[in-house]
Amino acid sequence: MVLREIADDGALDRDSSTPLWVQLKNALSEKIGKDVLKPDARLPSEQALCEIFNVSRPVVRAALGSLADEGLLMKVPRRGIFVAKPVMETNFLTSNVSVHSDLEARGHKVTSVAFEFRRVEPDEDEARVFSLPPGGTVVRVGRIYKSDGQPITHTLISLPGHKVPDMEKLDITDQSIFQILKERYGLVSRRAERWFTAAMPDKTVAERLEVSTEHPLISIESIAYDGQDAPLEYYRAFYNSAVARIHVSTGTFKN
Repeated sequence: MVLREIADDGALDRDSSTPLWVQLKNALSEKIGKDVLKPDARLPSEQALCEIFNVSRPVVRAALGSLADEGLLMKVPRRGIFVAKPVMETNFLTSNVSVHSDLEARGHKVTSVAFEFRRVEPDEDEARVFSLPPGGTVVRVGRIYKSDGQPITHTLISLPGHKVPDMEKLDITDQSIFQILKERYGLVSRRAERWFTAAMPDKTVAERLEVSTEHPLISIESIAYDGQDAPLEYYRAFYNSAVARIHVSTGTFKN
């Protein structure tokens, strides 16, 4: 057994000033990082771990809890504790690209399932964002994006109808909206403003993202602008950061 080997290798130094739970956590974290403990592998019970490492239950609980907080372990009610799958990373929240383009650029297989694609009268928010006159329309694209088969975002993209004639007639299956706008209509987003809030999904969103209604998500609202600084895309989404964490890069701060 891998864990028995870890214990026999002297992973815990009882004369060290480092708390035992930290040593146990570090030993398990190292084996997870080296893929010795593989994703989806089930760990023994807390009592079994106590016996393997000859430590108390509070030590085991503290180590496992810290690893779970860092996303390395996953506690599944009535099933046990498992090694979590590696979490992907995306920059799309802070860069002027789509989630589809960003994940593909990182080597992931991106697919999408449409739940809405039509030309409609704008709702109040769409009319406000695009300053549409009476009779104006929007093309609305609702999709669930999946990365390597895992649902990651529930998105609703709205586009000003007069800028994308006949778009609703296209086959957009697994096509990037970003690329369609660029290649077919010559439209490119030059900048975007985004707002984030924590949110709990309703039943419909939860089912589409394959999570529970008690699973916290990130709610995103975004407005992308073209080269003339006119609103081009209105984006509303729920993002599951348990599937792909958010990476933010900043420059040097000056006082």
